[in-house]
Amino acid sequence: MHIRDKNSRSPSTFGWALLLLALGTAVFLRLYNLGNWPPGLYRDEAFNGLDALRVLQGNLAVFFTANNGREPLYIYLTALSIALFGRSVLAVRLAAAVVGSVTTLLVYKLGRSWFGWRVGLLAAWLWAITLWPVHLSRLGLRTILLPAVLALAFWLGTEAFRRNQPRWWLAAGAAYGLGFYTYLAIRFTPLLLLTVGAFLLWQGRGERLRRGVGWFALGTAVILIPLALFYLQNPDLLLGRTGQVSILNPAINGGDLWGTLWQQTGRALGLFLWRGDTILRHNPGGRPLFDWLMAGPFLLGLLWCLRHWRKPATVTVLLWTGIMLGVTILAEDTPHFLRAVGILPAAIFLPALGLAWVWQWPRQWPRLPKRIGGGLVVLLVTGSLLLTARDYVNYSRQPDTALLFEAAATELAQELNEEEAGTAVYLDRWFWDEASQKGWPSIPFLADLSDVMLYRPEAGLPPAALGQPVSLYTWPFGELEFVPQLLADAEMVVVQNGRLARGDLEPEPYPLYVRYASAPLPAASVPVNFDGRFWLQSGTVTQLDEQTLQVDLIWQKNGTELPSQVAFLHVLDADGLVTQDDAPPGGPYWFAHWWQPGQWVQERRILYLPQPFDPAQHTIRVGLYDPATLERLLAFGPDGENLGDGWQLTP
Repeated sequence: MHIRDKNSRSPSTFGWALLLLALGTAVFLRLYNLGNWPPGLYRDEAFNGLDALRVLQGNLAVFFTANNGREPLYIYLTALSIALFGRSVLAVRLAAAVVGSVTTLLVYKLGRSWFGWRVGLLAAWLWAITLWPVHLSRLGLRTILLPAVLALAFWLGTEAFRRNQPRWWLAAGAAYGLGFYTYLAIRFTPLLLLTVGAFLLWQGRGERLRRGVGWFALGTAVILIPLALFYLQNPDLLLGRTGQVSILNPAINGGDLWGTLWQQTGRALGLFLWRGDTILRHNPGGRPLFDWLMAGPFLLGLLWCLRHWRKPATVTVLLWTGIMLGVTILAEDTPHFLRAVGILPAAIFLPALGLAWVWQWPRQWPRLPKRIGGGLVVLLVTGSLLLTARDYVNYSRQPDTALLFEAAATELAQELNEEEAGTAVYLDRWFWDEASQKGWPSIPFLADLSDVMLYRPEAGLPPAALGQPVSLYTWPFGELEFVPQLLADAEMVVVQNGRLARGDLEPEPYPLYVRYASAPLPAASVPVNFDGRFWLQSGTVTQLDEQTLQVDLIWQKNGTELPSQVAFLHVLDADGLVTQDDAPPGGPYWFAHWWQPGQWVQERRILYLPQPFDPAQHTIRVGLYDPATLERLLAFGPDGENLGDGWQLTP
């Protein structure tokens, strides 16, 4: 196996076109539908947005202490994005997408500097299309900055070593110092630099290294001074988060440090081809770093590096990958794709080297067409791109992805922003407590809370003005008995369950919030009388997608006795029941003793079908039954005609 190492050679016009296409592909994969994929805005992203707002207000810092503490560079980039595009999910993630795209060029520069233009071009393509860096580039988190800064620092360091000019060494040191403002995994890199330096000394290349190390250290120190002074004044923040997740902690290793270390190492090595991060926010369900099409090139590249380990660039790739794996090996949840981000882009060079060999191998067989290697590389890269696109689309549409990215809180913030002017809007302080910074940070970041009345039930609610529309957002599992009094004057009450939410350690999803709002009664349609106990003023069916229906029902209770009936909603086809939803009239969060004479209540239900909805084949029926006897109430039309035990709704 042989990789040509002509670093001074430039790619042809066609090669430059391929590089430009790689950059365009990287930009597209990182920007397409960025505000919605992944759905929601996770709290770590939202905290970055909140701190960016404080930066725009003049609160500058070299380290942000909220949310376990965070390095500042990404927050300042986010502040710039918010200043340009406003408070949005897109603005929080845009800096990551831009940095992830630009890293395509940095990976090319470093790969070309170490292995020649062909490997640099292939590494750029792999960076552009590999799912892990694509996903990290679509999250509003600081982790994506580390590979970019490392690629820049190593490229500048390589040029400095070759040119032996102080300005290049200073630039490399400054880039490296900037890395300490990105992500805490940078703290493993001094060991990497010392190991690479020792290797160069062992090879007799120390003279040039000794001349430049002082300039490199000076460039690093100048950039590091503000952060170093901060850590001197706040030493607890230097290693605080590290102690919480380290396997050195007996609470994590269970008293078996060496056994835990062995298991962690095996899991970390498996991330390349076997099993990646299983935390759904970090990675689609255990997907390894490289897909099956890149498994062969990865192994070829690894073999080539092991056979040519005496080359400085080759040994640096191996040391870089191995040492930076230590970040995830020594912490819980291995392989953790945020902590392990430091192996990028070095790990990308391994399949790039393998692909470069595939590109050139026909030259060793004169009877084979010379372009067969390049064609095979194109097929492998194109196939890998398609696998990434398929897997990421499926990942973004997966319901659990929305749950873990807290899409329900994002939806709540959007609803707050859409409230009409003049409405008395109430929000339970449980959703966000400014003093303790507990709750759902995406709500204060995305929503304007200046005109929202934050409350706690035990402290009472400020009353709305007489006749003023009311919109109340409540935590559905807290105290709710104040709700009917607040809405006593409403002609109609709208009860709307919020989107489902689920925490990391919670087994089942639940509605994050319930919205109660006053509203005028809409124009009368065809009312249905259920045995004189309830009137159904209207039933509206909206098809949200092929397999999802939204049903809005407006009820009025007759009489003074407490209702005990349950309202069923059935979707049927020729074979019988397809799906159903049973709940009290008004929904599960409008309780029997809350009904007031003459008041109408609108509820909304979502029906998920196991098959696409077809109005020609499916019917939708609503009715009431007694839960004790299961006996259904008869339904009567406006002229008293008997409709049987239910009423058919029309989409």
